[in-house]
Amino acid sequence: MATINLSENNDVIIPTNDDTTYRGLKGNDTYILVSQENSSSISVVDTEGENVIQLPEWSKIKSIVVAKTALKITCDDMTVFTINGADKFSYDVGGNITSNSIGSIKTFTEFVDIFELTPPSTGTVNKSTNKIVYEDTFRVLYEVKVQEEDNGNKYYLNNELSPSLSLKSGEKYVFDLNDASASNHPLSISETKNGIHADGSTVTDGIKFYAKGYEKTETEFSSLFSPEGNLENAFMVFEPSEDDTVLYYYCLFHDGMANDAKILIDNYVEEVKEVLPTAIKVQSNSSSDYTITSQSLSDADPILTLERGKTYEFDVSSPGHPFWIKTEQINGTSDGYSQGITNNGISNGKLTFTVPSDAPSKLYYSCQIHSGMTGVINIVDKGMNETIISSSSSDSGGSNDTGSSGGSATPSYGYNVDLDVFNGYDQGVIFTPSFDM
Repeated sequence: MATINLSENNDVIIPTNDDTTYRGLKGNDTYILVSQENSSSISVVDTEGENVIQLPEWSKIKSIVVAKTALKITCDDMTVFTINGADKFSYDVGGNITSNSIGSIKTFTEFVDIFELTPPSTGTVNKSTNKIVYEDTFRVLYEVKVQEEDNGNKYYLNNELSPSLSLKSGEKYVFDLNDASASNHPLSISETKNGIHADGSTVTDGIKFYAKGYEKTETEFSSLFSPEGNLENAFMVFEPSEDDTVLYYYCLFHDGMANDAKILIDNYVEEVKEVLPTAIKVQSNSSSDYTITSQSLSDADPILTLERGKTYEFDVSSPGHPFWIKTEQINGTSDGYSQGITNNGISNGKLTFTVPSDAPSKLYYSCQIHSGMTGVINIVDKGMNETIISSSSSDSGGSNDTGSSGGSATPSYGYNVDLDVFNGYDQGVIFTPSFDM
C-alpha cells in the first residue's frame, strides 16, 4: 500500500487514491470522506493535532467495524475507509469544510453509538447498516431499484420486492433513486393506493424532493426521469406526522409498481374486515372436462381470471379426478403451485387459494390423471377483473388453442416447438438486482 505524507500545516484532505495510506503530521487536519466510482480501499493515520473526519450530506454508510482505537467504514458497496487512531479524531456528521459548513460534531464513542456499538477493549465489533446523512443526522436509507416481474415492473427497496414499511412519525427517511433501473420511475407517497393513478394525490406535508444538490418541486423532480435519464443525487425524503396512519408509495409515471405494499405509521394496526372467500365449484364431467361454476356462470374447462390479494375457495367434487393448480399445463403431481394454496390436488373438499401479490400472470388447473381436464388461470392485479369465468375458446393460450384459426381443440403439454429452451425440470431464473455504486 502506498503512503502519502501530509504537511505539518492544517491540511484539508479528500482521500481518493485506492490502496493508499494518508499519513497526517502535526497540523489540525480535516479528512472529507467521499465515495469513489471505482472500488477503493483507503487508510488514514493521524495521531497528532486536533483532527476531524467529515461525512458530508448524502454520505452513506453500509457497514462499520469498530476496534478500541480503529474504525473501518464501508461508505457504499465499493469504498472502504480504515481510520487508525480513530479515538483521537472528532467526527463531523454533515459538515463540509470546502463550503464552510459544520455539521453535528461527535466523539469517537458518540459516533459509533449512532450504530448501536461500543468500542471493545479487545478485538472488534461490527454491524451491517443502511444509513445516509441528511440534515446533519444519519437517517434510515431505502435504496430504490426496479425489476421486471411477471406482472410488470416493480419497485425493490433495499433489494426486497415491494415491501410494506413501518415508519415512525417525526423521523426522516431517505429514498435513494439514483440506480439506473429507477431512471424512469420517480417514487412518491400518497394516502391512496396507486396515488394519482387511482384518483389520489401525493401527500402535501413532510415530503421533499432533491436532485443535483438542490430541493425540487415534485414536477421538477419527475421531469428529470426518463428511460435514458442520468440521475444525479436524486432523493425523496419523507417525515410522517402523528396524524398519518396508512400510506402508500407509488410511481408517478406508472401504476401497480408497489403491488399491495403499505406504509404503516407508529405501528398502526388496521381494522381488518372479514372478507369471505369467493366460491368456485368444481365438478367432473366423466373424464373429459371439469365443469366449473362461479358467479352464476358455468362452463366446461373455462378460463379462470383471479386477482392478486383475493382468496378463492374451490369446492371440489370430482371423485377420481384430483384437481391441481400448477405452473405448467401437465398431468401428474409435479409443478404444483404452492404459494397461498391449501389442499392442492384434492378430489373432494375445499381447496383454498389466496393469490400472492407476486403470483405469475398465468397458471393452470389440471386433472392429475386425464389430459383433457385442464384449463388456464389468468392472474391480474386486484380491482382489474370482475368476472371469474370466461369461455376457454376466447383465449388462444387455453387448452382449446390449436395455434391457428379453426381446427379441433387438442390440449398441448410438455414442450412446444415455439420455445427456444425446454425446461424438463423445476428450474427457475434468479435475477440479481444491480447495485447503485
